[in-house]
Amino acid sequence: MKFQYILVSFFGVMAVISVIVFANAPASSDDPALAGASGKVYVWGTYPIAGVNEVFQKMNDKYRDSFQVEYQYHDPKTFDRDIVEALASGRGPDVLLLPDNLVLRHSDKIEQIPYVSLPQLMFQSMFIQAGEVYMRQSGVVAVPYAIDPIVMYWNRDLFDNASITVVPTFWDEFLTITPKLTIRDPKTQEITQSAIAFGEYANVANAKDILAMLFLQTGDPIVRMTPQGIPYGDLVRQEGEFVTPDQDVISALRYYMDFSNPLKNIYTWSRALPNSRDQFLTGGLAVYFGYASEYKVLKEKNPHLNFVAAPVPQTRGTDVQITFARMHGFAVLKSSSNKSTAFIAVQKLMEPEFSGAFAAAYSLPPVRRDLLNVQQTDAAMSVFYDSAIRARTWLDPKPEATDGLFRTAIESISSGRYDVSQSVSLLGGGLNSELFPYQQ
Repeated sequence: MKFQYILVSFFGVMAVISVIVFANAPASSDDPALAGASGKVYVWGTYPIAGVNEVFQKMNDKYRDSFQVEYQYHDPKTFDRDIVEALASGRGPDVLLLPDNLVLRHSDKIEQIPYVSLPQLMFQSMFIQAGEVYMRQSGVVAVPYAIDPIVMYWNRDLFDNASITVVPTFWDEFLTITPKLTIRDPKTQEITQSAIAFGEYANVANAKDILAMLFLQTGDPIVRMTPQGIPYGDLVRQEGEFVTPDQDVISALRYYMDFSNPLKNIYTWSRALPNSRDQFLTGGLAVYFGYASEYKVLKEKNPHLNFVAAPVPQTRGTDVQITFARMHGFAVLKSSSNKSTAFIAVQKLMEPEFSGAFAAAYSLPPVRRDLLNVQQTDAAMSVFYDSAIRARTWLDPKPEATDGLFRTAIESISSGRYDVSQSVSLLGGGLNSELFPYQQ
């Protein structure tokens, strides 16, 4: 009964918090939101430990008389396996700071917050749209906490050298500026400077997520949910006896591939070039599509690189502006031995004081709409804030497997094995196969 009360009151308290945005009164023993809280809550995640511990320490100091929260860092490459192995042996945490691309894999292990406790309208009013990846038919599997959107980093010197005065805001503008930004060796005709790193996979940083962004911009969610909560792939559609790939997705993929086609006048990227991020850092790439979290890294690796951040371009004539983002949210595990306190801890972590501090610790935009409503004086952070509002993601059934599917689709086209339409069909069919276990 106590746990049910905690769950029901969870976002009732959050509704009050969202109104009193910057309230920071000291915790008191008669705070109804703290009723039943005790002991320690263990949280696992993949965010670097320093920033998380800074936020957790502030919260532990504030609520030391009620509960404590302890964070354990895990390598992103092994996090999925660590979760499975820990739960199998009965030694898992209470809460996961869960990336969006693992939420489908682990939804059956999560204590869902029903919509009677957290109404859909309240969730959508409080959090950015990308957070809806955690929504299900009957409730929420995780509470959004961190977002890292893709933005466009562009080299000011290379644009100036090519006499390009306007930064592209639409994809079709690259058709004009790419030849101006591309330089080839006069003897070998090898590319020495590129406009944009599109058309390959192995040497394009964030290739899978860039492709997902292009697909999402067409209006295709990649994976849809039925009213019954069953996921299915949307890249291909059943039309009578035939399976037909989405025509807008075909166009998006063809656009991506054309930049590596030697027969096109926009040919600017090849598999012989270094990784796109390295090429950008050395001044050999005019535009790099990377995450907001990469900004500091790029600055540190090459302090002399004259670049700035801008929103990713859009398709001309579309009503909705979209970029891709990685999301993380707090998910309380069914196996938790301190479930009531875990929900209380997550509730408190969502307070603006801690949610805003977490975003600031990693130089990222917050996930709460009220915190995004604060005007930014820093140019890059302003782009990150705007991008967070526009961000979307998708329900990835198995990151490692889908990475292979995206790679195969791209390399099948570049090798001449399949055309673009056939590769979309191949990708869509593979995605449906990976989704099959969740349809049973």
